[in-house]
Amino acid sequence: MKSPTQGSALRRVTITLLAMLTLLSSFMVSAKMTPELMLQTIRDYTDDVKQEGNLIGFSYKGIPVYCIFDANADRMRFVSPIIEVEKVPQEALIVALQANYHSVLDARYAIGDGLVHSVFIHPLSPLSVAELQSAIRQVSHAALTFGDEYSSGELFFPGQSQQNQPTPAQPKDKDSGKG
Repeated sequence: MKSPTQGSALRRVTITLLAMLTLLSSFMVSAKMTPELMLQTIRDYTDDVKQEGNLIGFSYKGIPVYCIFDANADRMRFVSPIIEVEKVPQEALIVALQANYHSVLDARYAIGDGLVHSVFIHPLSPLSVAELQSAIRQVSHAALTFGDEYSSGELFFPGQSQQNQPTPAQPKDKDSGKG
């Protein structure tokens, strides 16, 4: 059994540790993501960066990616065009939707303006530099693996049976080098 003195000392140590953790966590909070910080991160992390207004084009490991942002709405998105939707068999689109749940995670497959894209859509200000870099990797990898692995390359969400895992659903698009 603890003496009253031991209990009091333990409480002081616990309070001190909690105070130190709180202070430490306040230093670990990342800076608010701004268009300027996002542009600098993209420049530091990718190649061939070109900005025009609220559109930033770049490539990551040879995959073209576009960033569209609106600071007033506090929104951003990464978009990588993959293939014209009319060239994609319906089965491949179904597999892409399944992959949105199991294997592309933060990135997503989407259809817009007649194209299949890999995308990442998020509020701008809460993003950290590490999350922004992860989003670039995921969007690029999802674009690269459409029609094959259907993966963002980061994680795989458990629960998909072996027989329902995404399988190749179409040949690679020879014009763009992607599926």
